[in-house]
Amino acid sequence: MPTKNINFPISKSQFINFTKCSNSFYLHNQNLIEKTNTPHSGSLEWPEFINLCMSYFEHSVIIPRSLSKDSQKKETQEALENKHTIFGGYFESEEYASYIECLSPDITREGWILYDFRPVSTAKLDIIRSLYFQKRLLESLGVIISDVKLIRINSEYQMTDNLLDRDAFLITESLSEKLIKESGRFEEVWNLFLAYQTNHIFPSVDEVYPTCKSPKSCYQPDVCFQESQSYEIFDLREGHELPKKLYHMGIKTFEEIPDEELNQIQKIQKNAHVSQNTHFDSNQMSVFLEGTSETVCFLDFESINPTIPIFPNTRPFQHIPFLFSLHIWNPISDELRHFTYLHPPEEGDPREKVLKELTLLIPKNTTIFSFNDFFEKQIISDLIKIFPEHSEFWNAIHLNFKDLALPFKKFWIYSAKQKGKASLKEILPAFSETNHVGLSIREGQDANYQYLRLLKKQVTQEEKIRVLEDLVSYCKMDTFGLFVLYKMIKENLH
Repeated sequence: MPTKNINFPISKSQFINFTKCSNSFYLHNQNLIEKTNTPHSGSLEWPEFINLCMSYFEHSVIIPRSLSKDSQKKETQEALENKHTIFGGYFESEEYASYIECLSPDITREGWILYDFRPVSTAKLDIIRSLYFQKRLLESLGVIISDVKLIRINSEYQMTDNLLDRDAFLITESLSEKLIKESGRFEEVWNLFLAYQTNHIFPSVDEVYPTCKSPKSCYQPDVCFQESQSYEIFDLREGHELPKKLYHMGIKTFEEIPDEELNQIQKIQKNAHVSQNTHFDSNQMSVFLEGTSETVCFLDFESINPTIPIFPNTRPFQHIPFLFSLHIWNPISDELRHFTYLHPPEEGDPREKVLKELTLLIPKNTTIFSFNDFFEKQIISDLIKIFPEHSEFWNAIHLNFKDLALPFKKFWIYSAKQKGKASLKEILPAFSETNHVGLSIREGQDANYQYLRLLKKQVTQEEKIRVLEDLVSYCKMDTFGLFVLYKMIKENLH
């Protein structure tokens, strides 16, 4: 495919794209991908987080994004000459450009401290890569960088009252040593990056430049992985680099894959795809269901996990339940009852009421099925720490949980219709007519975002009513889906 010249200046985000996939870099650089902004809970908290970080600095200048690039550069340069702390400064050379979160004069020595503000608990590699790019750019423009720092979140911080302690909540960490430690690896990638700019290939399929592993993570699979929709090998579970290797060998189907290339789970998957028969390990499933009570429960929570604590005695990123759905099934009478509790957002902290409602509804000595039950157990365990008067309830039920995701993760049950996936939303339609299609909310992250909007009063009254209804419908579908899967398993065992 004929390629066009690389567009300059190259942005920081484009460089980060290159480190993962050179094809992704080319697509973004040539503006061949439409930018999308998916709302998420972090976007609701970003202004508050940024303001907390900025409050550490005096004599600062904010460069407005509403200005033209030329005006941004001019105001940034003026702030630099006046040795003011600069927020959102725009720096550009002929080759590269980047907005800088914060650049502050170093009062202890000559130079400037390059800052990044991130609502995370650890300095992940992409953050260090971003700062590496920015440091190179600034130094190429004659700006002396004396230190590189990250202001991030202390995930161990607990807000004890309704007032946030900024200095305990935020951590300022120097990343200069980490940049030195990673310099060899970063320089190697940078040299590849330079080579690609003058000798670029699109789409790149060899291993000279970084490329993604699968069309599922590709921006334009019809270009980078031509006809990949007919290659079922990309549904291979635990495949890592293998599907890509098979793709370049011209292998499309599971039937063509040599058995010696596959582990035990992949062999189960291959047999299911080739035979089009569902794999069901009756022995493993009988063991899995040992000790299950006759009447059974199906439980699911929805939660928020705010970056900045909202309620007393909570930590950053801690999951705060605001909604649960509970189905209880008696197989003898075939009676399926549904219970739910959604905490009114205007009533504040939902935790105590959620726990109290749950204690009234879950029968004693009853098996409780959840999907990835670690989450449900962690939610209740955290609640008991705050409300120890309900410890007896937790002690009575915590051994009654069974994880209904386990049989599908372990491939004791597998259908080719799952296409290698093991999420509830993929499993349900593979074994039943039940699915999440038609729901306004289909993901836990969206439920998180929507309830946080309610707490922050960023909805109209009409929207609020609709969102509350959508939240209940979504959570109810999850527990009803668990019931459907459980019935399917029981029917296959008889």
